[in-house]
Amino acid sequence: MAREVKLSITGIQKAFGQEDPVTLVTTGKYVHKEGTHYLFYSEFTENKEEVKNRLTITPDHVELKKSGKGISLLKFDRMHAQPCLYQSVAGPMELVSDTKKIKITHGHTFLKMVLVYSFSMNGQPVSDYHLTMEARWD
Repeated sequence: MAREVKLSITGIQKAFGQEDPVTLVTTGKYVHKEGTHYLFYSEFTENKEEVKNRLTITPDHVELKKSGKGISLLKFDRMHAQPCLYQSVAGPMELVSDTKKIKITHGHTFLKMVLVYSFSMNGQPVSDYHLTMEARWD
């Protein structure tokens, strides 16, 4: 059964010698099925276009699928680097994720995940991320 949730995603993106904060606060739906956590939520681009997101979380793997004007598929795995497709303003980019940490905590009224990873492209480092996602429900 899907639950309505309040979702908060915060973090830091480090790229090209700069640190940029990332913040998203929205609502969505949460499903926990057979040991896998699913979050469904929308966000909007600067041009007011809707991007639908599906976040799939297991203890060793996280996947974020974004659909809307373009499709992104970001994969994070504790054991292996993962190929990713990221839809940027300039068009699709093929990246590789290197996951440093996936930490999941959940209880009767919340799910929290800490994700630390970096992206590379053509063997060159692109950016580092430290994200915290928290979903809360009644």
